[in-house]
Amino acid sequence: MMKKIFKNYWFICLVFLSLVSCSNDNVEVLFPDSPAERIAQQNSELLNLLLAEPNGYKGVYFTKNDEFGGFTFFMKFNADGTVEMTSDFDSDSTIETSSYEVRFGTTNELVFTTRNHIQKVSNPELEGAIGTGFKGTSVFQYFGNENGVLSFRDVRNRDTGHFVFTPTNFTDFEDESIISVTKSLTNRNDFESSDGVTAFPFMSIDDGTNLKQYALNYDNINIFANPTTQADDGTVSDEEFGMVFTEDGLIISPALEINGVTIENFTIDDTSLGIQYVGTVGGVTAKIGYGNVPVTPLDPYDFGVRRNRAWVNFDEPSKSSTAYHNFYAEYTAFLEATYGLTIDFILYNNLNDVNVPVLFFGTNFGVFLFGVDIVVTDGIVVFADNGLSNGVTPGTKAIFQPLIDLYMGGPEGFYLNNTGNLEGFSNRTFSMINVADPTMEINYWDQ
Repeated sequence: MMKKIFKNYWFICLVFLSLVSCSNDNVEVLFPDSPAERIAQQNSELLNLLLAEPNGYKGVYFTKNDEFGGFTFFMKFNADGTVEMTSDFDSDSTIETSSYEVRFGTTNELVFTTRNHIQKVSNPELEGAIGTGFKGTSVFQYFGNENGVLSFRDVRNRDTGHFVFTPTNFTDFEDESIISVTKSLTNRNDFESSDGVTAFPFMSIDDGTNLKQYALNYDNINIFANPTTQADDGTVSDEEFGMVFTEDGLIISPALEINGVTIENFTIDDTSLGIQYVGTVGGVTAKIGYGNVPVTPLDPYDFGVRRNRAWVNFDEPSKSSTAYHNFYAEYTAFLEATYGLTIDFILYNNLNDVNVPVLFFGTNFGVFLFGVDIVVTDGIVVFADNGLSNGVTPGTKAIFQPLIDLYMGGPEGFYLNNTGNLEGFSNRTFSMINVADPTMEINYWDQ
């Protein structure tokens, strides 16, 4: 038995040696090039792609899509290692020239080596983002080419930061790129502060069977949205995504996933009465924009009960709407130019004492008081001018009438909504949102 085992062992060894001694001509060479040669070839392939577009690429960059939106860049790469670039990051759309290189790190990388528009996303001194900026970078890992569209990942935020290059198909890079970023920046600014902005930004999803409405909860500094919706049982659910505004629409990331359908691209709906972007895929339609009614319950301020005075909040202008600021600025400029009258402060007084409530204007010509009746029902306050005043003549009242109408509103009244504390103080702030015209949001602080 032992002899048989040894015979088998030697037979196996003989077979192994015969295989090893086979001609090297039968050995498959997996990597004919050295690692250095393969790296150089991959870098060359990426470089050739960048140079292949004589009028450059449009790049959409989400720096970190779980915290921020992003920006659009236009880039024309040159064989001498320079890149011409503009962006919609801010109003400075001047085309700047800087250096770039293609190199190998953990994979092939595109590196913007000298300062240009791309470095703005990592500026730690940005207002509203002090210390962090948009957490962007200047180094991008190359991930692929799909029909001429190049995909890169942010080395700092590999899972959440991505940069996608699409050929511009321009005929004049300089002129057309500046026109494009000017338009996309205008769209972003309009979504934040145009006269069409109401107090009720929303997102809706209609799958053909159900319509789901969300409060958008848009952060214009971070260009980020956290839409929330409330079910009949009070359960709150939400989405989160960054936004990039384009010349004719917007892109969100991460995309919405609805019943197996992915929606990430939206176009401006020019037929809408207000600001609205629409995306439709596979019978599912999502909309992002501004509505005229709240889609989730507001947090009503206890007007006329909590405090005796409500001062118009000139200290925190961002809490009032652009449409309100524009009207107020235009009319008060008219008052000063025509009558030499300037307004120092405005408040509602005597809200919860025995005196008649009044709308109170403090001016360089003294104080002007207008009596008002107040009714608060289900979070809506309705004002009515009761004709009382501190001796104001009809002619003088006519001068104030546009402002009286602004602050007293119409028979529909104002939605009341808590907006936190006055910065640096314990006083509460709240908004009155005109029911008939929700572009008019006026913020107050109480005393």
